[in-house]
This record gives sequence, structure tokens and C-alpha cells, in this order.
Amino acid sequence: MTLNDVSEVSGVGSSTISKIENGAISPTYGNLLRLAKGLNVDVAELVSHEAIQPAPGRFSLTRQREGLVHSIGTHDYEMLCTQLTNKRMVPMVARIRARSMNDLSGLNSHSGEEVMFVVSGQVILHTEFYQPMLLNVGDCVYFDSIMGHATLSGTEEEAVVFWVCSADASFDVLSEVSRLAAKSSTEN
Repeated sequence: MTLNDVSEVSGVGSSTISKIENGAISPTYGNLLRLAKGLNVDVAELVSHEAIQPAPGRFSLTRQREGLVHSIGTHDYEMLCTQLTNKRMVPMVARIRARSMNDLSGLNSHSGEEVMFVVSGQVILHTEFYQPMLLNVGDCVYFDSIMGHATLSGTEEEAVVFWVCSADASFDVLSEVSRLAAKSSTEN
């Protein structure tokens, strides 16, 4: 495929694709997702140095701190079990450093459902229809992603959550996160 072909199917500019291909820039997670969706491949296939093989029996293991990490400054997302393609769920560990809504560009809203389990620290979950809620270690929340939402650390330390998005929403979720990060970095 030419750069223009890839640009057309993914929605990522051909100059951006060229810069990524030549190592001049690192792709945002949103662009990785757009490329994966446009090329009909799993994101892990774009960022892994090893060929992803279909796993018989639908089994995948990610050892501690060995997932694929994407950082947007206020949040780090470690994608887990990336060896499997066409999953119905997208598991990840998120490290949340944002402490104020001013650190973010508003609430995220997209299709799908999400569940978060607080592993360490405190999380303040802001949503469109509810008052902000403080989540402590061991707390778990499940919500429709169509409702605007954002997460902040409730302390000076980063918060760590185990986060699962429905696969139909994973493109929207991470694309929006990347878009907000890009917007935030241009504002700073």
C-alpha cells in the first residue's frame, strides 16, 4: 500500500504516516488505533517486534509490567494480553497522575462499557450525570461509556487501576484519550 492508501483507510495524514515510518515521530495512541482499524489489524501487531500468532484456545498471559505501554502524560495505559486479536474486552492497567480537571480536556464519551478496579491510591471519577466519587483501593465501578467520564488521582501519588473496556469501544476510548492528550500538550 502507498502512504496515500494507508492514509485513506485510516484517516491519518500521509505526512504523519511517513514521519512515523521514518522514526521522526512516535505515533499517538489515537493514530495507532486509526491505523490498526484502517488496516484491519490488532494494535499489538503495529507496535510489537514479534509476529502475533493466533492463539488456539483463546489464552493469553501478560507478566507483571510486560504489557504494551502508551503514555499520554496524565495517564499511562499498559495494554494486557495483546497476543490475542479480535477480543471482546480490552484489559489494561492505568496509572493516573492527573489531579485536576484542568489537567484534562473535559469528559470522554464513547460507545461501550467499562469497569475499573482500584489497585492502589485513590481515584476521583467524574461523570456527566453523577457527582464526582472517590474510589479507594478495592473499589470497583462499572458504567456505560456513553456517559461523559474522566479519572483523576485523589492523592499526590499516582493511582493504579485495572481497567477493562468492551472491545467495540476500545477504538473510541483510546482514540479520544490520545486526542485529549494531543490537545493538552498543544495548550501547554
